[in-house]
Amino acid sequence: MTVTDESPLAQRIALVPTLAEIHAEERVVAAISQLSRGEAIILTDGIDSPTSGEIVFPAVRISTTDAAFAIRHSSGFLQVALSSDRCDALLLPTQQGAAPGTAQCVTVDAATGITTGISAADRATTIRLLASPDASPASFSRPGHVVPLRADAALPTSDFGHPEAAVHLVAAAGFPPAAVLTTVVGTTHPTDIASGNDLHEFARTHQLPVVGLRDLDSEKPPLPCLHVSVDLPGGRTSLESFTDRGHNYLVVAVGEVSGREDVPVHLLPADQVLIDAGSPRAEPRIVIGLPQTAEDEYSRAIDGLHRPHSTIRAVLRRLGCLSVRAHHRPDSLR
Repeated sequence: MTVTDESPLAQRIALVPTLAEIHAEERVVAAISQLSRGEAIILTDGIDSPTSGEIVFPAVRISTTDAAFAIRHSSGFLQVALSSDRCDALLLPTQQGAAPGTAQCVTVDAATGITTGISAADRATTIRLLASPDASPASFSRPGHVVPLRADAALPTSDFGHPEAAVHLVAAAGFPPAAVLTTVVGTTHPTDIASGNDLHEFARTHQLPVVGLRDLDSEKPPLPCLHVSVDLPGGRTSLESFTDRGHNYLVVAVGEVSGREDVPVHLLPADQVLIDAGSPRAEPRIVIGLPQTAEDEYSRAIDGLHRPHSTIRAVLRRLGCLSVRAHHRPDSLR
């Protein structure tokens, strides 16, 4: 991304995808393709310098061989990420005293069809049952040897943790939203968690695609929350709303902006969007309505325009812009 600050009120922002964004999208595609075959991937907290990585399988497809592989290359602690609704339906409460943010539920075994519950075969049976739509609370005994995890499906991708990302990827691969996760241990130092080059070497050895949490931000943004047609002096266009990191924005394109360089983007309070869009100015432009009138809302929008994978950048790309210049009127934000 090229940014030229010729004026603090008219920053030039190129919207052509960066190499980092292209590579992130490629990693996501490779991970989903691997999962769609029922095979494992590595999910990390970061691509360049990961501090840990999870082996991830589609829960519904895990075999005894898969479970044995996961156990052998981890501490043996197998978890299954499920949506919160699914955990509620199976009466799986969060463990008392679980570490904040882990959302570990009461452990389970399959109620029938297993022996002690600890073997790879038994745990594979329990895991597949957790992913089965036919399972009920009576399908499990408690406590057991498999740890369900609550994944918050309502979170935006920018806030995903490992459970949410694993469920998202498995569902994108065409399977029920249930994912096995287990942390890879070191190959050089087996008593440590694999990280950095050690983790990447493990992935290469076993031909497992590696994908990072933030890579998921490269995916297409959700559809706009609001999409209505509006008639302006220059013709009919659309008024849309979208959310970026929990903040709601309005956007309307005035005139033909597709394929253009340096398209003016006017950042204004939401109640002034249609006033600006309906003005007699002939220049093609994009008007973005900020959720509040505070000055920090302008700064937040500018940050989104510069930030790789942001929804606000994706919206402008969808309009076909090659680059934009962001403007605002300070007096309108007081």
